Amino acid sequence: MAPRTVSVVNMKGGVGKSTTVASLAETLASEGLRVLVIDLDPQSNVSMMLAGQDRWVELRQANRTIDEYFNQYVYGGEPRFFREFVANRVSDIAGEPSLDLLISTPEFRYIERHALEKWVSQGFDIRQLNTRFSRLTHSAIENVADSYDLVLFDCPPGISMFAEAAIELSEFIVIPTIPDYVSRLGIFAFRKRALRSMEQRRFTDDRIYTLITKYEAGNSLHQSEAALLKDQFNVFETRIPQAEQIARAAEWSDHKRTLEQKYGDASAVIRNFAGEFRERVGLI
Repeated sequence: MAPRTVSVVNMKGGVGKSTTVASLAETLASEGLRVLVIDLDPQSNVSMMLAGQDRWVELRQANRTIDEYFNQYVYGGEPRFFREFVANRVSDIAGEPSLDLLISTPEFRYIERHALEKWVSQGFDIRQLNTRFSRLTHSAIENVADSYDLVLFDCPPGISMFAEAAIELSEFIVIPTIPDYVSRLGIFAFRKRALRSMEQRRFTDDRIYTLITKYEAGNSLHQSEAALLKDQFNVFETRIPQAEQIARAAEWSDHKRTLEQKYGDASAVIRNFAGEFRERVGLI
């Protein structure tokens, strides 16, 4: 059975996207699912959160990064299978959860530009470029499909060719957002673009979910905007609070810890969201 594929994406930064990916991946892996996280963001936040800086450096030095995977198609050289780039058993959660990761690095931002320069010079148009990126990404997932129940793409802010490819391959999209007016307006434009990609696979907008993050229950603006989001979009019932425990959980620990130790009082909310996510994407 092929894994569920999910893109976590928002045009804006600072909405808790990488934190959402990390906490969701760790929770589901701790519950026995086999999870692969693919970091498409050159900021490498989720890579650092899940692998820690020391292992991230080791993987980078060993050329086991997403930029090196795509490099072989841009610059040529001895081909390597996708699974050779994946780091196994990441996370500082106790119990050795089945959570794997393909890290990103700051150099990844240049791969797309170099690929565009090369393939445009060879006569590719924008549609053909999109198709090529999609095929390369699809081939990567096919190479490891039997090993996972879920593949999570952590997409960069804005839209890149790689993010477009991930969205086109995904069965579901999760849009983390802060409950404010500007963020809500941005979701309208993004959903239209995402839906066009999903409709090519005959998926509908009921597979595009909005997740309210950094929510402050005592903030009247957050309350009113959350209500509007729920009226206008397909929103998770769980709201991720603005909580110090969640922010601190992004810091790597050299000592293994339980989910409750890592996320503190926020662990119940994290587990609730994971349970709702499992139900909605069919991982029960």
